[in-house]
Amino acid sequence: MSLFQQRKNKRFNYIPRHLKDTQKDDDLKSHWESVRGQGKHKKRRTISLPVLLVVLGMIIALWFILTHYEKS
Repeated sequence: MSLFQQRKNKRFNYIPRHLKDTQKDDDLKSHWESVRGQGKHKKRRTISLPVLLVVLGMIIALWFILTHYEKS
């Protein structure tokens, strides 16, 4: 009768991360490249050279206008 039989405990095949020894040197490099791009600062953008030149031009134009305004 299955009415009085107790259920068996479940068995899991869990191996902790620090005990896994499956990574090799070549696999480690590919794993590092995939993990490296997942950081928080991935979306950080740098200011390009054309944008800096436009800002510099605007500063020089403003400086030129203000110096002529000062003389008159």
